[in-house]
Amino acid sequence: MDIETNRQRTMERRDFDYYEARNRGCYRDVKLEDITSCKGNASILQRLRDQTWNTSLQVLNIFDHYVYDNFVVGEGDDLGWLGYFIGKSKYLEKLRIYSWGEGENIEAFIEGINRNQSISSLHIGTDLRGVSFRNLRPFFRNNNNLCQLEFNFEVGLECAESIAFVLDINRCQSLESLRFEDCNLGEDGFAVIATALSTYPQLEELHLQHNNIGLTGCTALADTLRGWGASNLKTLDLDDNGIDDQGLQTLAAGIANTKLEELYLSDNLITAVGLRSMSDYIQSDSCCLKNLHLHRVNFGDEGAVALADALMGNKSLTSLHLIPDESGITDAGWAAFSKLVCDPSSINNTFLSNHNIKRIGDKGMYGTPLDIRRYLDLNELLDRRHAAIHKILESHPDLDLEPFFQWKLKLLPVVMNWFQSARSRMVANDLIGESIQRQRQSLPSRELSALYKFVRGMPALTVISYWQQQVINIQAKRRRLDIEEETAWVRLGGRPRDEGKVECIQIGAKRMRQE
Repeated sequence: MDIETNRQRTMERRDFDYYEARNRGCYRDVKLEDITSCKGNASILQRLRDQTWNTSLQVLNIFDHYVYDNFVVGEGDDLGWLGYFIGKSKYLEKLRIYSWGEGENIEAFIEGINRNQSISSLHIGTDLRGVSFRNLRPFFRNNNNLCQLEFNFEVGLECAESIAFVLDINRCQSLESLRFEDCNLGEDGFAVIATALSTYPQLEELHLQHNNIGLTGCTALADTLRGWGASNLKTLDLDDNGIDDQGLQTLAAGIANTKLEELYLSDNLITAVGLRSMSDYIQSDSCCLKNLHLHRVNFGDEGAVALADALMGNKSLTSLHLIPDESGITDAGWAAFSKLVCDPSSINNTFLSNHNIKRIGDKGMYGTPLDIRRYLDLNELLDRRHAAIHKILESHPDLDLEPFFQWKLKLLPVVMNWFQSARSRMVANDLIGESIQRQRQSLPSRELSALYKFVRGMPALTVISYWQQQVINIQAKRRRLDIEEETAWVRLGGRPRDEGKVECIQIGAKRMRQE
């Protein structure tokens, strides 16, 4: 009985050629209502086989329950025929698989995917029902349009090894974004995938949230990042991966080899020790990081100080995302951030403060102290130069110009231009805040005060300069008289009393003849 059953199943096995034969060589002859379990599926197949760009289906979602305008895997041969039309489609761009149904004719469905060359985004949100991911090798080998690959299901070690094998053997050079979300890869599972990614330096996004990659995974990822050489990676999401200080220290060397703009480290076990290991990278001229996410990371005041020190001089980071109530920051930590954005200890230190960062905290920055928010608002609304001017005016009501007197009279136009620039920028931003409004109103008196200090400090310099010039003029006149006297002496027949002045005497005699 079992032999007969197996024989029947073998005879009934359906592949792409089976559906091609059923379609009588012309797939428009098939009545779609007769081969699908519902009208909605028939409508989707109709749009799939419609080979015109403006009517053909471009986005296909597959579920096992009714969701409006999506394919529902029901009874019968829905999955097999769907695979057939996917293989025929020239315009399908996004395929999202959330269910295989009962898995009937899944091999035929996968064969159809393998024949498609138009899909640019593939999302698999369900387990493979015993089918090895290696069966999709032809798809990755033949499709040169695939730029986004996503997994969202429990990936065991065996499946991870299959995925790694396919990625390694095919080297899909069009792939730009890879996402493993909530896959629970574990350290070993991710390690094999990270190793396979060593030939994918073109990746721009790598999302690995909620996979518990641990230290082993961090080490494998760091090795891959270091081996990429020229990397295109812009986004790295490592949220909730059990990464501790040692793991972050391991990653730091690899991250430094990238042009990252977004780094997600939320929900990890990171303290100030781990954050300090990122200092060299953040302070480097090659750092391109714009957003650093540290939600629900309890790094405390020491971590805040480590971040503030690292960001001093950084010109790329615009947002430090954190939840104040869950970061363990007290007044001491906020003081470090306040000094980062505006150091009032001197005019020069205020000028050298960070005028680029625009957010420290969560969305809306409701838990961020008001004084820090005010400086961050200046950074947001003004360019770096004018943000620095506003902070200097606010932090130094009594501008001390004495350190600049070494420039002497050259300083005066600089001072005037500085105030003129501040005035014009404040007028342009008249409505952006009460603080700026108050500064604009007080600017004329501040300017007069600075000029008064300048005039008060300049007289001595002016007198000294005047007498220095007088001495220079008198010395020049004395030399001229000496030359004239020597010239007259020589004309009367005397010998030059200073042989070194013969040339000067000759020139003087020539001038006297001309006169």
